[in-house]
Amino acid sequence: MQGTQETNTTYAAHSQELVLVEANRAFLDRQSLGHVRCFLDLACGPGVIGEMLVGLSPAAHLHGIDSDPAHIELATERFRTLGYDVRSGHDLTSDVVNGRPVVTFAVGSADDLPFPEAVFDCVTITNAIHLLPDKDRLIQGIARVLRPGGFLGFNSAFYAGTLVEGTHAFYHEWIKSATIRINEIDGRLKAEGKPGIKRVRGTTRKAFQNPWLSRDEWIALLERHGLGAIDVHERALDLDGSFFASIGAYSGLAETLLSGYPIDVACEVLQSTAEPALRTVNRTTVPRNWLEVWARKT
Repeated sequence: MQGTQETNTTYAAHSQELVLVEANRAFLDRQSLGHVRCFLDLACGPGVIGEMLVGLSPAAHLHGIDSDPAHIELATERFRTLGYDVRSGHDLTSDVVNGRPVVTFAVGSADDLPFPEAVFDCVTITNAIHLLPDKDRLIQGIARVLRPGGFLGFNSAFYAGTLVEGTHAFYHEWIKSATIRINEIDGRLKAEGKPGIKRVRGTTRKAFQNPWLSRDEWIALLERHGLGAIDVHERALDLDGSFFASIGAYSGLAETLLSGYPIDVACEVLQSTAEPALRTVNRTTVPRNWLEVWARKT
């Protein structure tokens, strides 16, 4: 299909969207992090946030964790290109090579941290905290590995309050248009004597099965685990068709929004219908709120 990206199991293309890069940079800038000497970046993706973190504190060691090995490979390549010595695994190090702190990346889950207690000055998890099903387990683990006075920072566009009034029509139209497009492709294939598109239900998680917490629920959860919120902010972003098409190319979203359909087909139709869906509801952009939270370990 013309004008669409290839199916991508990684978050790499979407992480480079300018509106997202600027929002993440502004989120990190809400705290002074120049004193940090050891970062833990959870759900680190291809290393975009990690690069911002070491830019804010060049003397800091960075450890990144992501559940997708492809993301770890991309993050490793990014930092090696930047001139860092990059090591694999969960072993923390204080080594410095060629005047730069060694960076480490590992495949793993954000809610299962194989580190000693109180070893990190700052833990970040951007655009991903909503994906973790057991948030008490997640926050408890983060609190355990943070040093007293250490920071946790996270942001998310999946919380109670994220959807701006009047924007629901776009999301409904996008999914409707994508489903219609799948049916059109299925009909064409069958007319050509080829196998149609088979939907196999129950093979992926249900759409948005994790509850969307409110800002007050997040604050209460943090407090239960000894983390006091010091900055809670909601950032409004205007998202255009390019933004939605790029996230549509990401298989992690496609398998959720169009569960059971072949991933390549789901990605293709989500990309191709994002712009038309905006036009149908007479919009060029859709506003959405991002929740940004910084907390300190007491």
